[in-house]
Amino acid sequence: MEIAVKLTKQVIFDSINLREGGRIMSKNKRVCLIACPWLFYNEVEFRSQQLGLGYVGAYAEQNGHIICAFIDPMMNGGEGIGSQVYNVRQQPIKRFGHSDEWIIGRIPKDTDVIGINAPFTDSRLALYPLVRKIRIAFPGKLVVIGGVLPTYLSRQVLLESGADIVVRGEGEIAFTRILNGEPWDKIPGLVYCAAPAGFKETGIRAEQHRDINQLPLPGNNFRPMKEYVKLSPWGNRVARTLHLITSRGCPYDCHFCSGLGKCERWRPFSAERILSEIKTGIEKWGVNQIEFADDNFTFEKKRALKILNGVAEIRKSGYEISCAFPNGAMLERMDREIVFAMKSAGTEIIYLPVESGDPRMLVGMNKFNAFKHLDKAMQVAGWCNEAKLPFSCFLIVGYPGGRIKRPSYRRIAEYERFYFQDNGGNLYIQGEDEESFEKTLKFLEKFHRIGSQGITPLITVPLPGTELYKFCEKFGYLVFKDSADTLVTISYAAVTPEVVQIDTPWCSRERAFERWQTIMEKFPTFHNVRKLDNSDKNILSGEQIREK
Repeated sequence: MEIAVKLTKQVIFDSINLREGGRIMSKNKRVCLIACPWLFYNEVEFRSQQLGLGYVGAYAEQNGHIICAFIDPMMNGGEGIGSQVYNVRQQPIKRFGHSDEWIIGRIPKDTDVIGINAPFTDSRLALYPLVRKIRIAFPGKLVVIGGVLPTYLSRQVLLESGADIVVRGEGEIAFTRILNGEPWDKIPGLVYCAAPAGFKETGIRAEQHRDINQLPLPGNNFRPMKEYVKLSPWGNRVARTLHLITSRGCPYDCHFCSGLGKCERWRPFSAERILSEIKTGIEKWGVNQIEFADDNFTFEKKRALKILNGVAEIRKSGYEISCAFPNGAMLERMDREIVFAMKSAGTEIIYLPVESGDPRMLVGMNKFNAFKHLDKAMQVAGWCNEAKLPFSCFLIVGYPGGRIKRPSYRRIAEYERFYFQDNGGNLYIQGEDEESFEKTLKFLEKFHRIGSQGITPLITVPLPGTELYKFCEKFGYLVFKDSADTLVTISYAAVTPEVVQIDTPWCSRERAFERWQTIMEKFPTFHNVRKLDNSDKNILSGEQIREK
């Protein structure tokens, strides 16, 4: 990838020295928020209603600052612009959205602070050149980046983009404290360059709201909601869609997950607030689908039922509204009452996070209740059949294994032949081999026989910052030894062996690809992400996938 503008660390230091003591000194700041352009293989497969930027901006407004511009390059026809191609190691991918020049041309000249989100690891390909150009066009303006990418690759983001600060984790409080002029070294969760020592880090996570009900609504006054609701972010159906996250945090620690809220206290919005947002969406923007994008929507049964039953009442009053859960639903928190409530709320399909048909893989993933997980999946599937609620499942292919953290998992005699240790005495378990894969196939056959609409097989991706990535890096299982030029966004319409990024003694990258192909050939596949032109069908056979 060509670099249009080269900024050195000294330039960053000089920019910081324009400010007094690592702070910006004016009172009410004028803030420009920018959504990073997106990357896909050949066409836009999903998009975002930019909830994260919405909450950050709304909280800043609540504290007296001004959102002078909100720029989403995917709007105003931007989703149809995909001219720039990045040739990463696995396959070429395209940048979608209006050009960097288009974005820069919409930044108000009197902006004080520019905030940019980077939601995915792949965002770096579009983010870095954009920020460099912004620094040239707006010298002396503070540039702050937040999202998954800077949370896990903070130093790389600073050096490669030339930004002033990155925020790790939830951004509302940290970003607003920056705007308030507080010293950076007193704000948790920041990383910035501080001469002459180099990097300054103020903690692994930014301060969080313990009660997220204190947050204002997510910038519905400055986000282009009339445009956002026209398409489902996940493209599941033709609908006017309201995208909601009704809770934050996840107390579990699945090793493949890069979610910002993992291993943290679950914090919900109240059912009353969520139902109010839904009613506003119906009355103000005419929405007819609600997408719940929570990691743990069903974590607290009473609240989940109140929301689902509330949506059911809205449906009874004459509104044709449906629900979707594109991230799936946590099995351990599902019961018969929840399933029937989902059906009554107009849920069209539910995705069950099966992940593997072998409990040993679930141990390696550090899944909660690994040995009861598959039985629970079958039980939930039975309730779905009873409620006439279609269901599918997520599956992870070619999982390499992992560190055993749960004490109860260490005492499993039948797995002793799969254990190994490092020099520090840490215990690990081997990943998917032929025996494990056969168990998965047998489970999928049973799952399909009882009525599954399809399978969503996903090739294991070691996301930077995850326990999975650290495990693969430690034992030399990464095909590519760094994350600077590797692909995370995989198009499942154009999968090749080159997209597999893990190679282990028990599953080569070629064999992982073959296993993925086997599942595609044996079972109908159901993708929770659909093309936005709605020209393809949800249920595709393996042969149909290869033909596309």
